[in-house]
Amino acid sequence: MGAEVVVEGLTKSFGRQTIWRDVTLTLPPGEVSVMLGPSGTGKSVFLKTVIGLLKPDRGSCVINGVDICTCSEHQLYQTRKLFGVLFQDGALFGSMNLYDNVAFPLREHTKKSEAEIRRIVLEKLEMTGLQ
Repeated sequence: MGAEVVVEGLTKSFGRQTIWRDVTLTLPPGEVSVMLGPSGTGKSVFLKTVIGLLKPDRGSCVINGVDICTCSEHQLYQTRKLFGVLFQDGALFGSMNLYDNVAFPLREHTKKSEAEIRRIVLEKLEMTGLQ
C-alpha cells in the first residue's frame, strides 16, 4: 500500500537562486520517509514540486508511474489524491469552530448554497472521523 515516488535529476530555481540541483531518489511504497533540514533549505519547495504545485526547471517526478511534471491536469488531480498535507503552522482560524473552518473555502470560493455546503462539510467531517 502507498505510492512509489521516483525523482530523477530534479532541479528548481527561483530566478538566479538555485534551491536544489539534480536531486535523484526513490521513496518506496509503504515506507515512511522523513526530510529534515534547517529553515530555508528547500524542503517545502521540494515537497510542493513532488505533488505538482510547483514545476521544476529540469527532471522528472514519477508517482505510481505518472510523471507529474508532464502529465495532464486530470492525471495530476488524480495523483494528488494520494497525498495529504499538514501545515507547519496552524492553518485553522482560531475564531471559528471546526465546521466553519471547513466551510470557509466553500463559502469564499464557490456559489454553493448553504444547504450544499452543509452536506459537503458534514461528509468531510465524517470521512475524517471529526463529526
